[in-house]
This record gives sequence, structure tokens and C-alpha cells, in this order.
Amino acid sequence: MKSKKIITLALAAAMVCTSAVSVYAAELTNTNQEGQTEVKARIDGSVTGDVTYVIEIPDVVDFGTLTMPENTTEDSFRDVVTHVTAKTITNLDEETQKISVYVRDKDATSEDSDFRITNKVDSSKKFNYDVYDVTENLDTTQSVNSSPMTSSIGFKIAEFIHEGEIQDLTLRLNQHDLCDYNITEIVGDYSGYMVFYSMLENQ
Repeated sequence: MKSKKIITLALAAAMVCTSAVSVYAAELTNTNQEGQTEVKARIDGSVTGDVTYVIEIPDVVDFGTLTMPENTTEDSFRDVVTHVTAKTITNLDEETQKISVYVRDKDATSEDSDFRITNKVDSSKKFNYDVYDVTENLDTTQSVNSSPMTSSIGFKIAEFIHEGEIQDLTLRLNQHDLCDYNITEIVGDYSGYMVFYSMLENQ
């Protein structure tokens, strides 16, 4: 499993003062005695000392080669464990603030929030999977997507306060779903994308 730091957010950084640059765009002469110059500046709203953080998310999660179950009347789960890590957190008020992380399928909508992988050649062939915020007792635990997605940014999967905190995740795909097809109809490579979103929230 590879990982990457793609959720990097500096809610504020120190304002940087740069050297002023003058641009001469007009001239005054004895026949053109008046002119105007636009004076510009920019304020980016940053304040020294505000919260910054880096959250590391998985780069790739691979279910490997799926197989048609021999027993077509029972579930045949393929589970893959991954995690999200708080690599750095600075200036967080641990009593009142937290870094929350959400996840959704790239194509999720309020009407269809299922996570899925799709055949790269035939997009009509697709299989759903579930996401859990635990690695054990999945049979007695609800997946994070078992309820409707109430926010467009996704399902909440983690809340971080300290650097180094890790949130384990399990992706579960039921290979029993393959039994709805003839194996020759669904051969090929499948992929999909999870979109992670992070934000500073109050406790």
C-alpha cells in the first residue's frame, strides 16, 4: 500500500512582504499634464500562528485478483486494511479544535453514495464495496456508508488532535456479487476513486 500527502492545508501562514515594483505606463508632458496610476495591493487573510496540518492518505488500495466463490449461496468477503495518518499538526487548541477527515466515492451524489469500482473497458460492469472505520468485527459493525451521505464532502472517518494519530480503515468487497455474471462477461481491470476531504472543526 502506498500513501501520499495530498490533504495538506495551511489555514493560515505568515503574511509575506515583498518588494514594491513600479510600472511606468504613461508620461506627463507639457501638453498632457495629467495622468493616473492604479495602486494595487493584496491581503491573503493569513494570520501568523493559525493551525496548519498534513494528513497522509493512501495512494492506492488494491483488492487484488477477485475470484468467483465456489459456494454461490454464501458471502465471500475480500477485506483490505489501510489507514489515514495525522503527520503534522501545529497550533491546534486541543480543548476546542480538531481536524476532521471525510471520504466519499468520486462520483457520489446525495441519491447514490455507494463506493464502487468499475471495469476500465466496460463501464456498465461495476461492483460496490463498503468502508469501515475499524479492522475487526466487521460482521457486527456498520460501515461508514451504511447511512445516507448527509454532506457533500462525504462520510466522517476520523478526528485528529495529536500528531502521529492513525485511523485504520477497512474496505470490504463481497465477491458473491460476481455470481450475478458469467465470469467471461466481467474479466478485466477495475478501478475507482475515493475522495478524502479534511477540515478544521470545533470540538
